[in-house]
Amino acid sequence: MPETRVVSTGSVEEFAAPGPYNAPAAYWFWHRLPTPEEIAVQVRDMREAGYQSFQIQTRMSFPLEEYLSEEYLRLCRLAADEAARQDMVVGIYDEYNWLSGHAGGRVVAGHDHLREQHLFHVTVPVAGSRAEGRIDGIRPQDVAYLLDAGMNWVFEGGAPLWDDWKLVAAVVRDGDEVREATPAATIVAATEDGCELAADLEGETLGDDAEIVFFVSARCASSRMINYLDPAAAERFTEVGYDPYARAFGEHLGSTVQYVFFDQPHACFFTWDQNPGVIAATLMYDEGFYAELAGEVGERWPAMLASLAADVGEATAALRTEFFERYSARAVNSFFGTLRRWCEEHGVLLTGHEVLAHVSSWDPTGTIIADDPRTNFGLDYFGLDAWRQITAVDARNEYPQLPAKFGDSVARSNGRSGCIVEQYFGRVVPGSHFAAGWWELTLAQLRSQTLRHFAFGARQILMHAYWLTDGHEREEMFTNPRFDFAPGVNFEPWFGYHRAYAEETARVSVFLDGAEPLDEVAVLYPLRTAWYGGPEHEFGEQTAFWTEHLARDSVDYHLIDERDLRAAAVADGRLHLPHGREYRVLVLPGVEVLRDERVLEVLEEFVAAGGRVFSTGVTPRATQTAGHDAVIVERVAAVRESSSWTAWEEQPDWASAVRPRVFEAIPPGPRIDDESGVEGQLWVRRSSTRVMAFNDAEHPRPVVVRPGTLRSRVRCWDPRTGSVEGWRDIGESFSVELAPGEVLLVEILRTGEAAPSRRFLVDGWTVEIEGVEVPVDPARGWETQGFETFSGIGTYRMRVTLAETDRSWELVLPVVHGSAGVSVNGVDLRELPWAPGRVPIPEAVLRPGENLIEIRVASSAANAYYRGTGQQGDGLAPSGLGAVPLLVPVEASSATHRKD
Repeated sequence: MPETRVVSTGSVEEFAAPGPYNAPAAYWFWHRLPTPEEIAVQVRDMREAGYQSFQIQTRMSFPLEEYLSEEYLRLCRLAADEAARQDMVVGIYDEYNWLSGHAGGRVVAGHDHLREQHLFHVTVPVAGSRAEGRIDGIRPQDVAYLLDAGMNWVFEGGAPLWDDWKLVAAVVRDGDEVREATPAATIVAATEDGCELAADLEGETLGDDAEIVFFVSARCASSRMINYLDPAAAERFTEVGYDPYARAFGEHLGSTVQYVFFDQPHACFFTWDQNPGVIAATLMYDEGFYAELAGEVGERWPAMLASLAADVGEATAALRTEFFERYSARAVNSFFGTLRRWCEEHGVLLTGHEVLAHVSSWDPTGTIIADDPRTNFGLDYFGLDAWRQITAVDARNEYPQLPAKFGDSVARSNGRSGCIVEQYFGRVVPGSHFAAGWWELTLAQLRSQTLRHFAFGARQILMHAYWLTDGHEREEMFTNPRFDFAPGVNFEPWFGYHRAYAEETARVSVFLDGAEPLDEVAVLYPLRTAWYGGPEHEFGEQTAFWTEHLARDSVDYHLIDERDLRAAAVADGRLHLPHGREYRVLVLPGVEVLRDERVLEVLEEFVAAGGRVFSTGVTPRATQTAGHDAVIVERVAAVRESSSWTAWEEQPDWASAVRPRVFEAIPPGPRIDDESGVEGQLWVRRSSTRVMAFNDAEHPRPVVVRPGTLRSRVRCWDPRTGSVEGWRDIGESFSVELAPGEVLLVEILRTGEAAPSRRFLVDGWTVEIEGVEVPVDPARGWETQGFETFSGIGTYRMRVTLAETDRSWELVLPVVHGSAGVSVNGVDLRELPWAPGRVPIPEAVLRPGENLIEIRVASSAANAYYRGTGQQGDGLAPSGLGAVPLLVPVEASSATHRKD
């Protein structure tokens, strides 16, 4: 059986003729059984449109009873036969509709014990010696969004019905004390809608505020979804859901049929009337797992359960994160481990995507389909990816977002790279339903979104979807194909032009396969903070702040896991992570809880070695082993005193405060600079030998390509034609004007010494005001640094050591609140009456070694004259510098690259 090669070599030859893992793939929606003729026509149509692979996906309009029928499987085989004739790849989409694991209800048919089970709880005060509570009002958060069609798909009879109610535990909370009271509790009554509970605490001595928390489990007797905590459910899924495909595809398995794709497996996210919202959805339940965990944690078990219903003091973080670590591992290993073993036994690869809380967002707490996705597989994207052989994510709509970057990051953490991005479209017009999709999609929008994903780390786009039929006129969501996550791309009038899109983007993907990352910044994904704080915790907002801004500034970054940090070595001011990754900069976005002391030790070692740490929001104050602990707070406070750690408790202004510090901290490398001021975004993906730039705008954009050396050889690869130009010599840079929507691919061979690089003048500034000279942060006005009521002239000074004085430089002042004058080494250079601006520094003014820069800023009079009055109203007037100045080397005249 031939070995499947997913990653191209990035060669000129493959650029000219990309393969099936760089070219777009398609979900092929079957809304009914197709005819053999339709299969032949549509497979050929996909191939002609530039698709080189597809997955057959049945939708809600497809009769459930026909899924995995003999006729269905026969037609799947015909599709594989035709794909083989067209030299295409087929992936096994492993489920009816989506929610991998139930095989269209066949897993639980006749096996009720495999249906999903959930844990509920209710907290009630103890009145006297008796407490009574109830669980009711149970409703599925996620399935309810899918209307009646979804309810009838997931639940037999269209509604969740409950049975097998069991008392798991009862826990008394009395002040700071938590103790078990299970023997005193009982289920008084149970129905298909809920249960009633009571506890007799006769003889107990309890405080006035004592409460009891009842924990009960139940099986959803009408659900087709499985219990993902039970390995037997996953085994049966492969027996009834995977084995039939293996028999049907026969000799195609491992050749034409190369992988299995799972799609968003999860039990339902239920809530109920008595849920206080600490964890906003039900936890999955398996009696054996909970009994095993209770036995292993021993006397901490009552408090651990209580921590799932409310905070229980300083130990909450330790208890809750330990629970989720065990819970997540059990679910991930039981389900995905079983799928991986099946795939290995059958010679195919495993891929697919789980529930992602950051779809269509930069925020990993976006929770697009549920209020609390912790209860699914614990949000452990890195641990889950260890079972995959090809990483996949999903993305919604046509705007920049995190999934591709996160997907590439988890892949690299597990020794791979790149990811498949399932791209779908949901309607967001007020009054509409998301399933109506986006028939307005243009090929230009699809192309732009694809190129964004590639800039963030994707390798392949999986289009959602190519359709068998376009449905009918009735306004029915899901069951009418027309309104089942439109568009069906082959029913768009522009589909005849699709091949050009497919070929161009496939070539971009091949080119980027030859680009090794620069590994400039690592952003910690704080899993234990997520487990502890849930989607309401600030880490989501802080992560979005960093990931979006770093992407827009073309910084090469990845998200990393605490497993990476625990395995890290620190040397030469770098974090050396598994699989050859090295980072000089680490970002902690709202990180409150760490795995253990080892992670803290790595942070201390990294900072001591000169590595740079940036943090926003809360900094670590707890671990899974110790909970919230003053010792941890003290150790973090001590390491934060280092000049290598910059901490902002609130989100700072990115442009003035953060960007200069990030660029100061990362080593110089190849860049493509946008100096045009044109609206829109230039997306750039950089490596030491290849760079990509995409002009995401409706206007031309002049850019400068800077390889980072005094001399280089470059050649441009044209993704429209597949041609590669010859090598040519350049100096420090060359300029090119990108047309609207144009993508630029440049290969670089650096042949000269390193070129001088821009210098962000972050530290070492003073300001002299009224004869007093004090240290100052140039990113903030002086009115925020002790001179609240001063208006006048302040003189900023900094001494800069320059080795490269055989050229002129420019001093760039991005933000100045007032008018300014600049001198260097006592020589007045330029006045900026309406600053900001750029100040040329002639070569003759500079001297080897230390150079004195002075900037005199004249502010407005507002803070002095409004002092002590009630008239200023809108706060102090910004005064002085408002962003970090930078020095930019003046290059010899740059070449201009002219395109035919």
